Amino acid sequence: MIKTTILQRENAVLREIASNVPIKSIKSKKIRVILDKMKEALHAEEDGVALAAPQIGESLRIFIVSGTALALVKKIKEGSVDKELNDLVFINPEIIKTSKKKKKVEEGCLSIRYLYGQVNRSEKVTIKAYDDTGKMFERGASGLLAQIFQHETDHLNGILFIDKAQNVQEILPKKSIRFVFFGSSQFSKYVLEELELLGFIPLLKIDSAKDPLPMEEIKKINADVFIVASFGKILPEELINLPKHKTLNVHPSLLPQLRGSSPIQNTILGLGEPGVTIIRMDEKVDHGPILARAKLAITPWPDHYQKVEEKLGRAGGQILGVLLPKWIGGDPPDRMNPVIRAEVQEIPQEDSQSSYTKLIKKEDGLLNLNDKAEINLKKVLAYSNWPGAYMFYTNKRGKEIRVVVKDATIINGKFSPTRIIPAGKREKDWQDFLKGN
Repeated sequence: MIKTTILQRENAVLREIASNVPIKSIKSKKIRVILDKMKEALHAEEDGVALAAPQIGESLRIFIVSGTALALVKKIKEGSVDKELNDLVFINPEIIKTSKKKKKVEEGCLSIRYLYGQVNRSEKVTIKAYDDTGKMFERGASGLLAQIFQHETDHLNGILFIDKAQNVQEILPKKSIRFVFFGSSQFSKYVLEELELLGFIPLLKIDSAKDPLPMEEIKKINADVFIVASFGKILPEELINLPKHKTLNVHPSLLPQLRGSSPIQNTILGLGEPGVTIIRMDEKVDHGPILARAKLAITPWPDHYQKVEEKLGRAGGQILGVLLPKWIGGDPPDRMNPVIRAEVQEIPQEDSQSSYTKLIKKEDGLLNLNDKAEINLKKVLAYSNWPGAYMFYTNKRGKEIRVVVKDATIINGKFSPTRIIPAGKREKDWQDFLKGN
């Protein structure tokens, strides 16, 4: 069977005004064959939502809308859709009513591959047409479906969307990248979420640093690249160098500063500016050449660990999403709004400027109330995830109580807790705690 191809914009038939189908011919074998070819061509395209007969070389006033597009419209309006909807057929369609209110919407076309632009379309329309049984019907539409009706009717009149579009640009499809993702923290999850939003889906996720690495499974994948983001285990050099394009690491600090296990906490404590670095890993911890490095403006600053961790993780995922296709040698992902556009260039780290962070222990959270107020406040923020900043308070009865400080402020230059958890109690307001103690 010969595959039905979709004609591209150079073909003259796309500029013709299509002819009406005689009513008596609607149920004919000829029209049935044309409809089958249209559906075959449309369903072969992952991003296809509708197709007009001229796009397969038939200058007839017919277009179809895919069941997938109809399901999307229904889901937007009504929520989840349990079953796939059937394609809709429109023969001799005529838009009989349009709303005065219009909106600029993004459009592309299966006959003008990889060009996209903004088209001014009526937000609501009503269309009259025949179905494939020869029955006339009317249908109102809004939003995406109204846009589809107008786009396909233009096709039948020899009009292409680029005739009306503004800000037309070429957006090439992204190359599929085969990768394994290593990450065992919340920071890792934020990085991966952003990658997946950009269309980068790992073939394998390793999210436990405690379990043995599934080496045989990893090797069978034949990945282009490995990605590591806050994985609590040092990978062997053999594994780092296994993929063709090696292993990239997303690190939540401006390397070479704050290498090691607690860069986010130490940034909050004031030992560096917030930022993210992408490196190509080598056998040493956080040592490989820098591929991308970006400072991040976080407001307010400093802030709680969880909030800083999320902002750095999401920025890291976005930056990596820009860098990955360039590193592999493909095309950039479409429709991205990255924090930064990174150019791939290996820059060796200046070891003389490096600093290292230590593994945080429970006792690091102890507040010294004789320290400056800013020091204690930063401890509260930096250790809000773990181990928790804490102090000892002696109540009116002389009993010493261990108090975890969940939040605090500085008033008139003095450190002042605002939310606390007394030992064995629930979280409460500091002032309420003082009233009973």
